[in-house]
Amino acid sequence: MTKQIFKYIFLVFSTLLFFQCGSSDEKELPDVSEIKINVEVRHLEQEIFALKSKDDIVKFLIENPEIEKKYFLQAGLYPNRHFLVEAIWDFRNKVENDTLKMDADRIFGNFEVQKKEFEEAFKYIKYYYPDFNPPKIYTSISGFANWGFGGDVLDLGDFIVIGLDYFEGPTASYGVPEVPSYISRRYTPEHLVPFSIQMLSNRFNKVNPNDRSVLSHMIAWGKAYEFVDDVMPYTADSIKTGYTAKELKGVNYNEAYIWSHFVENELLYKTERRTVKRYVDDRPVTSEVSEDSPGRLGRWIGWRIVQSYMRANPEVMLPQLMANDNAGKILQKSKYKPKKRK
Repeated sequence: MTKQIFKYIFLVFSTLLFFQCGSSDEKELPDVSEIKINVEVRHLEQEIFALKSKDDIVKFLIENPEIEKKYFLQAGLYPNRHFLVEAIWDFRNKVENDTLKMDADRIFGNFEVQKKEFEEAFKYIKYYYPDFNPPKIYTSISGFANWGFGGDVLDLGDFIVIGLDYFEGPTASYGVPEVPSYISRRYTPEHLVPFSIQMLSNRFNKVNPNDRSVLSHMIAWGKAYEFVDDVMPYTADSIKTGYTAKELKGVNYNEAYIWSHFVENELLYKTERRTVKRYVDDRPVTSEVSEDSPGRLGRWIGWRIVQSYMRANPEVMLPQLMANDNAGKILQKSKYKPKKRK
């Protein structure tokens, strides 16, 4: 099928309501009602902005050595505490950072909605991984990491630090700088917990470091999406994938044509970094397929392969999937073959 025909199909069918934006496959959900999870949330932004002097900052760092080492010093930019204290004091007194904090207070309130989302997701993770110890959740204002500490989501082991300023959404006074709209649209309150859970999936997602093929990247992302799908089953596919509702309908309808592009162009086992970037990394569109197809098609097709693999192998549970680092075997056993729509 030519690019022009694909473009026409994508334009026509991306506007139709054939597909819902929720989970694309019905699953029998495990019963997690008896699993008790209590998520500890700590608001670092409140604590930092309450510090009134450099001496207060020093005292805070002494009393919180893990936060100092793992969070404030994680980027390795400050050689000792003196320089770090100066940086935190400067950060604390920047008017724009105070605005970011006020926006976070307005948008997230007491963070209770997100706390409950984390608790529910952690119940499912505990179901699949009984030894899982839920990390503490620390919220922060990072100033978009311009001071060398923080970021959108940092998984630091015993605790996860979430930069609320990244997820304040379209009503915030400041958007995430130097981030294109096709990425920044995913920095909203609704994306905060699913994004964090996807980051957390890296703890369980085994990959073969020697396999740099497009397929390996596709399956790794597919497993990450499947992880979020299993532990946040009521989250819309549009949130998990980062696609708009229109884009999601389009890729669903044209799944067979997208897959045929990968197969006919022999992309799956190519290892060149530029090919991975074209089909797996963030881009506004996958122009090689169509000017109207969204970016990250490799991630989405990878998820479709993983979903097919799980249906074809019902004995495989989430932990076995995440531990499987053989992308080729997953494809082979998935029996993945999307049907063309007439």
